[in-house]
Amino acid sequence: MKMIRKIVPVLAMILLSAACTVQKVALKTEVELAEETIYTDLASAKANPHDVVILKLENEDLTEIPSDIYRFKNLQILHLGYNLLTVIPDDVFEIKKLQKLYLNNNRFWEVPENIVLAKKLEVLDMSHNQIQVIDDTIYNSTSLKSLELAENQIKELPDSISKLKNLEVLDLFSNQIERLPNDIIEVKTLREIDLDWNALENLPVGFGNLGNLEVFRAEKNNLKELGEDFGKLIKIHDLKINDNQLERLPDNFGDLVLLTSLNISNNQLSSLPGSIGKMHKVEKINLSKNNLSGLTDFSSLPLLTSVVLRNNNLQTVNATYFNAPKLRELNLSMNKITRFTGSFTPETPIVIIDLDMNELPEIPKPFSQLKQVVHLNLANNQITVLPELINEMTALERLNLSDNKIDVFDKSVKNHSTLKVLDLSNNNVKLLPLGYAEIKNLQELNLTNNPLYSWHENQIRKAFNSGIVKM
Repeated sequence: MKMIRKIVPVLAMILLSAACTVQKVALKTEVELAEETIYTDLASAKANPHDVVILKLENEDLTEIPSDIYRFKNLQILHLGYNLLTVIPDDVFEIKKLQKLYLNNNRFWEVPENIVLAKKLEVLDMSHNQIQVIDDTIYNSTSLKSLELAENQIKELPDSISKLKNLEVLDLFSNQIERLPNDIIEVKTLREIDLDWNALENLPVGFGNLGNLEVFRAEKNNLKELGEDFGKLIKIHDLKINDNQLERLPDNFGDLVLLTSLNISNNQLSSLPGSIGKMHKVEKINLSKNNLSGLTDFSSLPLLTSVVLRNNNLQTVNATYFNAPKLRELNLSMNKITRFTGSFTPETPIVIIDLDMNELPEIPKPFSQLKQVVHLNLANNQITVLPELINEMTALERLNLSDNKIDVFDKSVKNHSTLKVLDLSNNNVKLLPLGYAEIKNLQELNLTNNPLYSWHENQIRKAFNSGIVKM
């Protein structure tokens, strides 16, 4: 019994000691870290070595890491960016609590192999260095959640990236990446991949299996296709695939229903999948600089406010496709449009339409149904008549008809109640109805570079208020 009494206090002390030990190595949570003091100089840090959890030594022209850093046993976050470092001693990675290490904007030629010594390291930022090759030893740092290697000179990642079973963020912005490891599809924890400004030609087969991916950026690459399973990435809410060589989108592309902005400009698309009509959260669509000769129906998109289809191969446009309930801006400039079919609804809220540089022979009749258009740009077309239907566009304030072939005017346009700016420069105007001076809100009339009769010019100047007409 006496022996038991002696053992119990000893066990209690051992357990208490173990508890204290656990408490000493415990990491602070993100909430707790937000309240920690950020030490920005060694002097103040050395005065409080046990309190140093976050240390920021940036823009110090450091060529080596000060040995004092190793004294900070509670250090979790270490910022050493914007220095002149080329190597990291083992002692840094052996700081037991080190969780986030920022080595951006230094002079590293490679990712240090001794990173594997940092058993709790979750964030490694080595962006904006001079790294060209990555050794696969980095994949032994299995605690990594964020690997940031933006703005280096990396051409490829070694295979076996699937060893990083906790990786959530992979930032490779502005490198020379031509391919991704095939086994990246096994890193199910990935939430964000940034490959903007690289040389990527293809995505690994099965890329759509990255079911937790929320952000995928691949602007300015050489992608020719996305893969038929790309639409399975239904958690993506941030997508950048403009400035590639995409010739088509997968049929299930519209399953990316969390997207609010869709930019596929500067590719080689000739058609669009009908499934785009399912993207009910999308607000802006940019499809400029493609080879589109046909469109899909956008009218079912309840939040859509802007559609840009500039610089494509469109010839015939169905107005019905743009009866989305919140659409305000439609850009169809630099196409080959000759006519509009279908009709707009009177409720269509389009405010701005740009049809500059097309081949329209007349102002499309469906435009008479656009009761909320304020700015209409029809410059650089083949229009010969300024028709009465302009009066039916009862909110129109700015009408650009420059660089057309207009020489016929409907006199009833003088009754337009909201028109403020009328640009008729570079047309075939010889005689302008003087009744146009009765357009009560007109503030600017541009008639420059027209073959006006000289005697008629004086009539125009007298008819219109001073300063309104340019000839």
